Amino acid sequence: MKLIKITAIWCLSCILMNDRINNILKESNIEIEELDYDDDEEKIENFAIGKTLPVLILLDENNNEIRRSIGEKSEKELKEFIKGSV
Repeated sequence: MKLIKITAIWCLSCILMNDRINNILKESNIEIEELDYDDDEEKIENFAIGKTLPVLILLDENNNEIRRSIGEKSEKELKEFIKGSV
């Protein structure tokens, strides 16, 4: 399983969520790919994201989207997001 994390350096919610996400991912063996909203425009174009950040997208082993989280979430909500897909 793989997590695509789309953030931006100017996004306060993204900055707040970085530690939350990293803490949760320590407990799992999910691969993470971090993309920047401004620097990786071509890559994120394929994910059809809107203007709300951060965006977390869980992919299965065939790179099919399992589920997506948009916006700032609590650590509890993030755990549920990850566990609901494992």
